[in-house]
Amino acid sequence: MKTFATLLLSFVVASTALLAQNSTKTAAAKPADTKPIAQLSWLVGGVWTADASAMGDGMQRIETRYTWSDNSAFLRFNTHFVAEQGTLKQYDGQFFFDPEKSTLAMWYMDSKNGITQGSIAVDGDTTQFTFRGQDFDGKLADLRVLLPRKSNDHYLWQLEEKSQDTWKPLAKLDYLRTP
Repeated sequence: MKTFATLLLSFVVASTALLAQNSTKTAAAKPADTKPIAQLSWLVGGVWTADASAMGDGMQRIETRYTWSDNSAFLRFNTHFVAEQGTLKQYDGQFFFDPEKSTLAMWYMDSKNGITQGSIAVDGDTTQFTFRGQDFDGKLADLRVLLPRKSNDHYLWQLEEKSQDTWKPLAKLDYLRTP
């Protein structure tokens, strides 16, 4: 009987370890390249940092992190503003595929509980985010961010506001990834 109990315990321990190993592999798996969200997979990993010292008021840098969701169906991101006075955890959101609209989409919440939603379009090495939000004067406006990828560890972030039939540049940051 003691041998059977020992054998059973060994089987349970081995099975649990195998299940844990397989679930870890599944959770870390990236989506198949055929999923539309895979177009943004190059963003995942490390910390993307932009020098924000020119913004004044003690701002030093902006840090953004992108990670896969546990089921690899969407990307999570968060953006922190790092200043001499401390770190403001400014944005937290997701990039995902919206099957109803057959397009990539996004939503995020800012540190004051404001929610922003918009669409995402990928054209070669440039990703475009379009949304309604407050401009630097605090008025509601049509905005877009252009994100041209320079390499797998470098992109530009360009914020623009729609003004009649053109887009007016508002801000530009240079992001580099560190491990």
